[in-house]
Amino acid sequence: MFFRIISLLVAAGVIALIVLPDAPDSFRWMAWVYLMVMCGIGMVAMNAPRLLRWLDEKKAELKSRLKR
Repeated sequence: MFFRIISLLVAAGVIALIVLPDAPDSFRWMAWVYLMVMCGIGMVAMNAPRLLRWLDEKKAELKSRLKR
């Protein structure tokens, strides 16, 4: 529960930093980087079953090559 509250506060702070016109540029850049990283993590999480299936196929392919 504590982690959810902290995460929500950080996310709200990031949006506020992006929207506020008086925010320093360094904070604004950090906010954009945080936002892009979180979007990337979300994309990986949504595609996790497909990624795991692909990794299993590659692992089996590599094992079959090494057995020769």
